[in-house]
Amino acid sequence: CGGPGPLLIAPCLNNLALCALYTCRMHHAVAMMESLVREGPTMFLTERLAFNLCTLYELGSDGPASERKKRVLQLVSKRFFLHDIASESFRIN
Repeated sequence: CGGPGPLLIAPCLNNLALCALYTCRMHHAVAMMESLVREGPTMFLTERLAFNLCTLYELGSDGPASERKKRVLQLVSKRFFLHDIASESFRIN
């Protein structure tokens, strides 16, 4: 067997990151999600991951830092032509 396919990896790691958040390891959750985006934005940067990561940015950063991180994530999605991610997912004011 070839192991779990890429379609299962993203949601599983997204859920694992949210578990880290609920166990008071928010920075670990952010790091896991960001590593997915760095590893393969076209494969792992989904609407759900973008929304959850931007929510974590809001919870863990002051206003300007949070906005900057969310805009960078949005630029990554544009750079890789990920048009299926709605702009609302980035939670930019």
